[in-house]
Parts: sequence; C-alpha cells; structure tokens
Amino acid sequence: MRLGIAYRMHFRYSEPVTESQNEVRVRPLHDEHQQVLSYRLTSRPELQVLPLSDYWGTTVEHLGIRTPHTELELLAEATVETEPRPAPDEAVAAAMLIDPDFQIAHLEFLAPSQHVQWASGDAVERRAASAVAGESAVQGMVRAVVADVRGALAYRQGVTDIGVTLTEVLEGGAGVCQDFAHLATGMLRSAGIPARYVSGYLFAADETAPDAEDSNVVSVQTHAWIEAALPGWGWWALDPTNGGEVGERHVVIGRGRDYGDVPPVRGAFTGSGTAEVDAEVVIGRQVEPQLSPVDGPGPARSEVAAPPAPNWRHQQSQQQQ
Repeated sequence: MRLGIAYRMHFRYSEPVTESQNEVRVRPLHDEHQQVLSYRLTSRPELQVLPLSDYWGTTVEHLGIRTPHTELELLAEATVETEPRPAPDEAVAAAMLIDPDFQIAHLEFLAPSQHVQWASGDAVERRAASAVAGESAVQGMVRAVVADVRGALAYRQGVTDIGVTLTEVLEGGAGVCQDFAHLATGMLRSAGIPARYVSGYLFAADETAPDAEDSNVVSVQTHAWIEAALPGWGWWALDPTNGGEVGERHVVIGRGRDYGDVPPVRGAFTGSGTAEVDAEVVIGRQVEPQLSPVDGPGPARSEVAAPPAPNWRHQQSQQQQ
C-alpha cells in the first residue's frame, strides 16, 4: 500500500521566546517491510535540520532557533510503500521463554521502564498471569494478553495523560492507543515475554476498527502498538487498540521500551510565557507508483505529493469570525 503522510506541528507562545530547541521523531522507518520513497521536514521560520539515529534506531531530527519568536511550524511530508508483515505459522513453545540466551538478548524489553511499571503480585501481574494461564504456546499467550487488554479498556480520549501508571489505567478502564500499548507491554513482560512499544501512523479514521476504513484521506494523530519477541522466530507485531495484527495500514516511526523512547516531539524553550501545540496527521492513499525507494534518512531525492496538510492559520481565522 502506498501512503502519503503530512504531519504538521504548530507551536504558539504567549510571549516571545528567545530560544527553542526541539527533537522530532516523525520520519517513517525504512526497512524490509516499508520503504520510504520520499521524505522532507520543513519549518517556518526556516531552520537547519540535523538528522541523527538514536540508540533504538529511530531517526531524530534536531532543530533550534535562537532569535525571538512567538510561533514555530514544522511540517513533515513522507511517501511510504508498505507490505504485509509476516506472522508466525508454527507454535512456539512457552518453555522456550526461559532460555538464558533468549532472555539476555531481550533483557531491555523484559524489565520495567519509565511508563511500563509493575510490581510482584500487583494488579498488572495478576491479570497477566490469569490471561495466559493454560496457554502452552507463546502465540497463544500474546493473543490472550491483547484480548484481555481490549476487554479491560474502552477507547476514550482525554481521560489519561502520559504520566498515568498501568494500575491507574486499569482502574480507570479507559484510555487511548498509548495506554493500550503500555498495558499490553507491561502484562507481556510480567509474564516473561519480551515486548516493545512501537510509535507510528495508522491509516484509519477509527483506530479501533482500521479494516472498516474506506476513505482515501483521513485526519488522525500518531498511533502506537506493540511487538512481542517469539523465541526462534522474531518480533511479532499486534495492535492492542483494535486487537488485530499490524498490516499495510500501519507505518512504523520507531521502537523502544515505551513512549518515553519515541515521543514525536520533545523540546524546551527560553522565555516567561506558556506554549500551546497543535498537531495533526493527514494520511492519503496513493495508487500509481512514481518513485524508487530511497534508502536511509537523507533528504528526498524526488518529490511525490503528500495529502494537503491542515492550514491552522485559516482554521483560526474562521473560528474567530
């Protein structure tokens, strides 16, 4: 599936700020399952962009401005070709999870992390143990956890924030994609299955039912799902928000232990005012091939039109009328 993606971030400051520094993680990953055909990040005011690869293999673009300003706009545009991702076709015995070499190789994705915390005997561990009880294959354990998370949480925006704990998510019974992903990750790790958090884009207006989407263009936010490590097979991607496997509608940006390793934007500014940020992703399906893949995080070598990005200046003027 060929997708055009436009991601606009608009920072507004109540008072002029003298300096702002930002790191942006929005460039799609280029690998064997998705090819980046074109990509560019532009800003207003125009700034130099320094792209680097972080510890987890995610492209991080650094931008800084040291002159007084009250606004900063960033626009990331990409064209990506996605392919179906493989799923395991043979059962992997749960007993293989205790292999010492496997555990050492996945140690970072078995331990608690900043946003994925649990304790021995707490609600997260008990729920995970109950979900996987009786499962003899790792695939069954993973599917059982994903199904349990979907049963425990309702998708509801605005009821959580990034600092909420897994226990609080369970008690509240609702959240958004990052809460589904964090809870599934914590439950899997507590059951001895390495799991990692994936940040990306999902071509669907409804995150809970992506296969029902038939629109050519949707306006969304970034999305999150998980990958579980299967001994002797590799990483298996599933989406706890909708309970399905990750497919052509998913576009990976990066992977890490949790949201803290792959936030779309992180930054700081110098000034006495407050900051507001608007962000929106517009994704459109493209039909006709036009380019050859571009390997690596360098600038785009050719242009393929992405869907039109939202014009917030126009939206603001309309709202004020």
